[in-house]
Amino acid sequence: MNQTYRMAFFYVFIFCIIGMLAGCGKNDADSPNTQAQNGHESPSEYKGGPAELIVYDYSIGLTDAQFESFFVEPVKAKYPEISLVRTTESIDKQIAAGTFPDIVLVSNVSLIKMMEDYAIPDDLTQMIKTYNIDLGQIEPAAVAQVKKIGDQKTFNGLPISINYGATIFNKDIFDKFGVAYPKEVMTFEEALEIAKKLTRTEGGTNYKGFLPTDLRQMFWQYGVPVYDKAAKKAILTTDAHAKVLSLVQQFYSIPGFIEGTNFRYNPDLFFKEQRLAMYPLWINAINLYFERAGTKDAFKWDLAASPTFSDRPGLGRELDFHMASVSTTSKNKEAAYMVLKTLLSKEVQLKISKAGRVSALLDDEIRNAFGEDSGLFNGKNLQAIFKVKPSPLPESSKFDPQINAIVNADVSRDVMVNGIDINTALRKGEEKANKEIDGIGQ
Repeated sequence: MNQTYRMAFFYVFIFCIIGMLAGCGKNDADSPNTQAQNGHESPSEYKGGPAELIVYDYSIGLTDAQFESFFVEPVKAKYPEISLVRTTESIDKQIAAGTFPDIVLVSNVSLIKMMEDYAIPDDLTQMIKTYNIDLGQIEPAAVAQVKKIGDQKTFNGLPISINYGATIFNKDIFDKFGVAYPKEVMTFEEALEIAKKLTRTEGGTNYKGFLPTDLRQMFWQYGVPVYDKAAKKAILTTDAHAKVLSLVQQFYSIPGFIEGTNFRYNPDLFFKEQRLAMYPLWINAINLYFERAGTKDAFKWDLAASPTFSDRPGLGRELDFHMASVSTTSKNKEAAYMVLKTLLSKEVQLKISKAGRVSALLDDEIRNAFGEDSGLFNGKNLQAIFKVKPSPLPESSKFDPQINAIVNADVSRDVMVNGIDINTALRKGEEKANKEIDGIGQ
């Protein structure tokens, strides 16, 4: 009998222990503290069911292969129920057809247009909190710009890649004329002095020393707006505008720089014709330009940072980045959030970097892998481009494209080719821009 009692007690004891363990597990899983620790406040498992998302590439220029690599493959691996369809059809045609994108891929320059004209990008503030997206790991200038566009109230897009400024230079031209290579970081004034030495004719070939970015982009880099929101008018006649235009004019005034009435030069001048010594451009574009020209191994070249204004040290070309936004009208927002979260994963950001787009993440391992897929930057001083930071952008408006078109066409030609003085050209441009704005309506 004692043996029977002992056995009974043993089994009761075992069952109690099992029950306590099961009960403890259930209670802990349901408790708020454990939910936070186990990530229940940062959901990683998708529960929304099958979803087909339309991804609208408005202005970041993905190739079909990049869309498959950055979006389709990693999302399918993590969330098999989510499928993605890419479209570049204009938003107006999509609306007319009764369709609307779930995710919009847009540059920071275009985000304000998508917000004001179409009210597409949703506020991602709650999504960022729910899924514990660490904005501190993203390029600070990009995060600050998204907040600025949203008036510090909304956050309407997650940066996924950065378009970093760089200066590519033809070492053969420098060697030919016995001029020292540019420093890793130089001012526009220093670039101007080099340009004076290398803008010359030799053996019937006209060489150019340096090609500034267009006037619109120089205004951006210097941080001067072209529209006054308070006055609701174009603004081009400040001292800052005149200062920037005067600097650009000095490059174009070098004897031999302008050929006839032609003051516009495209990337072929550097990559195909090999007549340009220094070319400031986006690092993301270099591989494409070499592929088009077919001159990858035709001459020696290297990299320096984007030139800086002497009174804005450490700030290179204007901030430009690509982001993913979720449409306010999407019926599959949970699925869209999973896509955005996947895009910021180290795995996908590494793919983006290797493919030749600068990662949005501040991760040395990822950025050091930049361009590995092409091998184009092997042996090049790639890290020089990161020795300056992107220049913060000035206030922007939906009228900027119209104003900037006048800046690049009328104002630039008046000064560079027609010989009109700077103040007069800027005043004429401002007057023309305001007439266009009045025609569009506020």
